[in-house]
Amino acid sequence: MTLDEKLEQFYNSAMESATSQNIEIIEEYQKSLQQIYNEHKEEELRKADATYRAESEKLLREKNKEVASELITLKRKLSDRSFELKSKLFEDISAKLQEYMKTPEYKALLVKQIKAAKNFAGKDNIAIYINPTDAALKDTLEAEAGATLTISDRDFIGGIRAVIQEKSILIDNSFLTRMEESKNKFAVS
Repeated sequence: MTLDEKLEQFYNSAMESATSQNIEIIEEYQKSLQQIYNEHKEEELRKADATYRAESEKLLREKNKEVASELITLKRKLSDRSFELKSKLFEDISAKLQEYMKTPEYKALLVKQIKAAKNFAGKDNIAIYINPTDAALKDTLEAEAGATLTISDRDFIGGIRAVIQEKSILIDNSFLTRMEESKNKFAVS
């Protein structure tokens, strides 16, 4: 082999070795860059996921807060409307009671209540009260029920109240008490 051939073979061998090393360096560099890219990508995806979850939770909290606020407003409106309806209903009932108190059935009810209270008391002393608005009926009621009546100094709309002092018993058949009990039990649903 000649010197030129040897030089050419050495040159080719050196070039192949350099090219091979160059390729290995580039491949290692590419692997290194790919690894850095993958790590960076995973980190950014984790950050994005955490941000997404945080924002989603924040929006959900805000929505729940708005819903709760609206619910409170609706409950308040419902309560106000319920109160209005309840008031109107009991105004209507009161008006109907006033009309009923002008009928003979009301007088019969009073006689029945007076007799029942008197029977309940038996031999005990009983004080039976009628409403001041029923004062005109006092004599008639006393005659029909066979009892002494007292006109109350308190308005209880209608009906009777009776007291048996010896036993500390109050018989309250007043319309006022019945209406208050009904108001307390009544609920608009």
